[in-house]
Amino acid sequence: MRITLDARNVGLPGIGRFITGLWGGLDAVDAVDTDVVGLWPGAATRDWLGAHRSPPAGRHVVVRARPFFPSEQAALPRTLRRLGSDVHHATHFNLPYVTSVPIVLTVHDLIAYLDPSKARSRAAGAYYRAAFPRAVRRADAIVAVSPFTARQLREVFGVGDDRLRVIESGVDRTHWRPRPDAEVTAVRARFGLPSEYLLYVGTAKPHKNLATLFAAHRPHHPPLVLAGPTEDEVALLDPPVVPANRRVVLGRVPDAALPALYSGARALVLPSLHEGFGLTAIEAMACGTPVIVSDGGALPETVGDAGLVVDALDTDAWAAALDRVCGDSAVRAELVAAGARRAAALAWPDCARRYLDVYRSVAVAA
Repeated sequence: MRITLDARNVGLPGIGRFITGLWGGLDAVDAVDTDVVGLWPGAATRDWLGAHRSPPAGRHVVVRARPFFPSEQAALPRTLRRLGSDVHHATHFNLPYVTSVPIVLTVHDLIAYLDPSKARSRAAGAYYRAAFPRAVRRADAIVAVSPFTARQLREVFGVGDDRLRVIESGVDRTHWRPRPDAEVTAVRARFGLPSEYLLYVGTAKPHKNLATLFAAHRPHHPPLVLAGPTEDEVALLDPPVVPANRRVVLGRVPDAALPALYSGARALVLPSLHEGFGLTAIEAMACGTPVIVSDGGALPETVGDAGLVVDALDTDAWAAALDRVCGDSAVRAELVAAGARRAAALAWPDCARRYLDVYRSVAVAA
């Protein structure tokens, strides 16, 4: 059985991590009855991660048609025929509509569909509203990355349990693990960081709710380090903004540096209004870092009792949570231990085995 895995969105935050992790997990499982071929982007690295995006995780072919452009509707079916694909895995909702190949669709979240203003542009929001339902209808099987996203698919689109699965993402614990003091010190020196800091990893999109985090940050808290956003992106956020002497904006950070960056942080802070899963929280836990998250979307069920969960828009509650983690070593120790247990329950090979079951089921039904 040949599986084609659409990896053309590998430069996107979150989805790119999913693509790389699952692809590596499928390769690690090395199932004798399956052959995985990635569809790799042919364009230059102008996407969100740019040169920091991960390299191909396995055997791949280049597809020059860009995701979400009309040309992919001709290029993808042609590529699937040429490769002899038995099942196509659409890792985002830009799947080929006119093909006889069974399609497995992963849905990460419904943010931009439910609120098009959260898309990167008005045109992108309109595209979400038109294309997302069509992708849901076309897919032979749909995999939600969390129970929360699955509930939304049932409620919004009426997706039945005959087509819907829930498979949580994994974490590569050979990479995301606590790093030694010397490595943490080297990363701090590389980025000019203080000995204590609070870490945010992600984008500066409106639903990430950085304005609430900024408003909750007090002068006695360790500085905020933002890994992902650029200064220009932070400048576009609504005030209040943490003064420049209490924040460090790193821009895009390579994966090789992130584990030590996590390991050295007092805590990871994730104040999103909505998340379909919350991979950065799991990465931080795997690196031995306490986690504070909002109650937005799937975050409470992602972290469970392994992190502090705060009302997304309650500035005072965020300030109190920061006080608690920064000032109470016993709380930090409890969160580190619970986080390690939670991260240990998630592994990409386990995730890959569950996807293989889905691939087989749609191939048999075709």
